[in-house]
Amino acid sequence: MIAVMLISISITAYTLSSFSLLIQSLLTIPYDWKLEAAIVIGQLAFQFPFIMKRKRYEILLYYYNMLLVSLLGSILLWPIILSNRYYPSSQLVNIIYFFIVVTVLFFEHRRRVRKLKLPVYLCYTWVVYRMLLLPFIIN
Repeated sequence: MIAVMLISISITAYTLSSFSLLIQSLLTIPYDWKLEAAIVIGQLAFQFPFIMKRKRYEILLYYYNMLLVSLLGSILLWPIILSNRYYPSSQLVNIIYFFIVVTVLFFEHRRRVRKLKLPVYLCYTWVVYRMLLLPFIIN
């Protein structure tokens, strides 16, 4: 499970850094894979207080599922990243596509949280964390 989690973090970091190139003018900071990897690891730390009273295996299983959801998001971003190499889209199209992916991820995350019988508020802490970061990332 740990190996899959590390691979998920790596692929997600690389993918989001690739996607960031499509919307670079909207970003206030240079966005690279190291920053995204730190953000993903920060997310794990941010959510820990909300699940720390669970058994270690439950925490690991939640993190595993959350990182698989992030990996799914990376996979869903590759079509827009690849299509932009040959047929550049406007930033608006790229942003709309991104938010469609985020919406799919939210519902998938919620589905997995319910399946794991964890509190649904974990879905919202995932969103809150990213929303707290947005003012530092977006222009």
